[in-house]
This record gives sequence, structure tokens and C-alpha cells, in this order.
Amino acid sequence: MTLLFLAPLIWIAAAVPWVILHSTIGTRHRRTTLTAGLIFTLWFTWFLVTWLGMPDAYPAPLCKGNVPPWWPSFIPG
Repeated sequence: MTLLFLAPLIWIAAAVPWVILHSTIGTRHRRTTLTAGLIFTLWFTWFLVTWLGMPDAYPAPLCKGNVPPWWPSFIPG
């Protein structure tokens, strides 16, 4: 729910680097701008989802070693 509430701010925070990249190197090096923008956007998305989407009580006390009891033993957890 936090991610949904913060979606407009997240969008602005992700759009600002694209604007900066386009205004600085975007006119001469389009591929570099696109690559840097995509890498930043993927990193930023990963960071927000793992930081804001992680519950405070992780790891859960029911899952010893962060492996649920129903998880098969032949698959590494």
C-alpha cells in the first residue's frame, strides 16, 4: 500500500534523472543516455520494492532459516 501511495513521488524521482541525462548527454550520445537511464530506473525500482515492500517482521518466526515448512528439501531455499 505504501508503494501505491507514493507512486506519484516515485514517478517524479525516476523521471528527474532521465531529464538530466537527456539535457546533458542525450543530444550527442543517445545509446549511452538510454542505457544509463534504463539501468538507473531498474536499480531504483528494485531498491524501492525491496526497501518499502519488505515487512518489518522479516524473517518470519514461523520459517526457520527463512525456509517455509512446506518447501521441498531437494530444492535449495
